[in-house]
Amino acid sequence: MRTHNIGDTTIEYPDEIGFCFNPVVMNVYGHAWAFVEVTVTDTASNVEHKEKRAMFGSACFFDVSFYMQSAFDATEFGKIDYTKTGAQDSQLGRLFSVEVDLYSNNSTIGNSFQFNTFIIWGAMKVGERFESYPALRWFKNLPFTVGIYIEEAINLIVKSDGTTISYIPLQERKAYNIMLTGIDADYEVLLCIPSEECNSVFDFTFDFTFHSLVNTERCIRLIVDNCTDGIYLRWIDRLGRYCYYLFKGGNDNMQVSNDGEYLRNNMQEYRFIDHYHYGKRMQRKSDEHTLSICAPLVDSYTFDFLYQLTMSPIVDMYRGKDDNGVDVWEGVNISSGSYNKTRAVLQDFVANIILPETRVQSL
Repeated sequence: MRTHNIGDTTIEYPDEIGFCFNPVVMNVYGHAWAFVEVTVTDTASNVEHKEKRAMFGSACFFDVSFYMQSAFDATEFGKIDYTKTGAQDSQLGRLFSVEVDLYSNNSTIGNSFQFNTFIIWGAMKVGERFESYPALRWFKNLPFTVGIYIEEAINLIVKSDGTTISYIPLQERKAYNIMLTGIDADYEVLLCIPSEECNSVFDFTFDFTFHSLVNTERCIRLIVDNCTDGIYLRWIDRLGRYCYYLFKGGNDNMQVSNDGEYLRNNMQEYRFIDHYHYGKRMQRKSDEHTLSICAPLVDSYTFDFLYQLTMSPIVDMYRGKDDNGVDVWEGVNISSGSYNKTRAVLQDFVANIILPETRVQSL
């Protein structure tokens, strides 16, 4: 956390970078103000939220993470145009302006303090380092993006099979989707951020502070994979990045449930009418379809990458293209369960997809 002093008042406030599902805490202490009011403003939409707190003696605190969570519109997630080139805003990072007003009485502001913080849709655990995955499998013939957070304007270097082929301008601090349309390679693509131009790696240490790591060059290696046969999933990981993987399909498990019974006609005669007897009808049946998926013999790093899938609340399955050539996705769930990571060099990653419920009958 950062610290600011106003006379005998100390304000501890969030770092320049944060995550909306981690605590976003402010502590005010040292002087017995009448009350403190905090205003949180989303700079993109100008929507603001205010919260007042009375002092407990000479201290009070705020956690404004809920207001920042509400600024993200999950209905906009996944609206990615894979035909575009360059970079797109992933909608998974937002800049907030926060004002702290210290009131001497009910109507008089004794002092104020304002700061900005960039919040990413996700959660970081203590001791974790935030940076893009150093290596990803690029499924070249399927829709794919690379998630990158950038602190300031830079030119992203694109190298194909060891040769620099282009630069992608990133204009401002933002969480980006790097589009790969128009980029070709036989073996690998490197996306490189020069260390002297941008500071975009940071740690979440044990005092709940995000520390930037200076002079750290970041290169994301994309290993070309031309496969298309399998079950292709897209999800948002715990650190606010779109991820993709092509899995092998396993067995289908289909379970039909009866949601209720209804006797269509309790006074019906016990005889056939027009060679048919209605009998008792089972109503409101539904079908739950579970599909197993597998990534065979993956290394420890890839297993950790795929494990993020199981914790994501937003998982989509690729359904191909529509008549207009637009990519179609379907929202699915990943079933809960235990995932045992062994010490073997290679092991299978197995999970189960729960497809949306199908209403078989509703008479």
